[in-house]
Amino acid sequence: MYDAIIVGARIAGSTTALLLAQRGYSILLLDRDRFPSSTLSTHLFFTDSLSAFERIGVLDRVLAIDAPRLKRLRFPYVDAPFAEVDGRDFALCIRREPLDAILVEAAGAHPEIELHTGARVTGLLREGERVIGVRYQEAGQEHEARARFVIGADGRHSLVAREVGATAYEDFPPMFAWYYGYFRGVPLDDPPSAFAVRGTYPEIGAEYAASFIFPCDDGLTLVGFGVQASAFDAFRRNHREHFFGGLARIPEAMERIGDSQLEGPIVGTGDLPNFLRVPVGPGWALVGDAGCHKDPHSVQGMGDAVRSAQLLVESLDRWWQGEIDEQTALAEYHARRDADVLPMFEFTTGQLEARFTEEEWKEFGRRTWEDPALARARVAAMAHAIPPAEVYSEQAIRRVLEGRGVGLSDSGPGQ
Repeated sequence: MYDAIIVGARIAGSTTALLLAQRGYSILLLDRDRFPSSTLSTHLFFTDSLSAFERIGVLDRVLAIDAPRLKRLRFPYVDAPFAEVDGRDFALCIRREPLDAILVEAAGAHPEIELHTGARVTGLLREGERVIGVRYQEAGQEHEARARFVIGADGRHSLVAREVGATAYEDFPPMFAWYYGYFRGVPLDDPPSAFAVRGTYPEIGAEYAASFIFPCDDGLTLVGFGVQASAFDAFRRNHREHFFGGLARIPEAMERIGDSQLEGPIVGTGDLPNFLRVPVGPGWALVGDAGCHKDPHSVQGMGDAVRSAQLLVESLDRWWQGEIDEQTALAEYHARRDADVLPMFEFTTGQLEARFTEEEWKEFGRRTWEDPALARARVAAMAHAIPPAEVYSEQAIRRVLEGRGVGLSDSGPGQ
């Protein structure tokens, strides 16, 4: 009998496990994969993730990985430095093989955590409507385990979410299809930056395309190319040819890539739905992509994972310490999770833009380029160095359009 069983041991699961274990709770952590192993991910993360890694005791190991400290975000709609938080003013892009291995190893070394990799969860155990444990397969054997609480950290196709019937809301179909590969020999810009640029690819019916270039660990650079979801079928019929053909149509991207060499395969997907799921119920909760997933073009996934883990652990701890009851704890987590992710979710899915006329949204973009404080604030909000709603909300943008301003003072983050 454990305090919690966590399904999924990557960033959301390991962070949740370690935060709970630090408070003395007993954890069973299960993952079907063995580590190190890869997973589809743009794996760019910001100061919110770095602060979480510090809390769970792995930051020194993460910073020891040879990855450039990215000082600036250069996206089609903003160009500004990262804000400073806890003495750190940079983002990192680290492949999931070494990054997840650090997290899983730290979890496995904690005395309150029992880690099983290569363990596939096949179903949940219940007493009435309440989830009380899991069934899983390991080394050809069937097992059952019980806990006070079960947490799904098992991604957008979460088995836990499916088994409990977690309802999706704010549900939007895929927006883009993304493919990426690793290139060696891409020169760093100055300062080292996370770079993205727009384009088109009419040959496959894409009126919108984009490329991102994120310097990462081991001297590699993650290069991505994506098209609107309606062009996915045409894209994937020959994804390698279309990957390079699409990049060739974006001069800024090709100039950065130059004569660098692709190492390994080009991988990707168009299976990128946008949703929030009800993240709690009797005996269960969801963290990370299991509870909220959105297109990666706004680069929120890893930060969402660690922040949702922190929010859930705080509410569970208050319940288990007797400060509040279970119903209050779960409602608290649900409300705080939504408040945390909704501003960037609405920006990512275009809901925020839809509240303005085309002319108003263009004016917001124009002012972003003209006002360095506004640009810094937009980057700080994307990195959750400030609450995103301070910038990515209808009220905040209307203040900008009315000339009342929004952004960071000269003494604020990013200076």
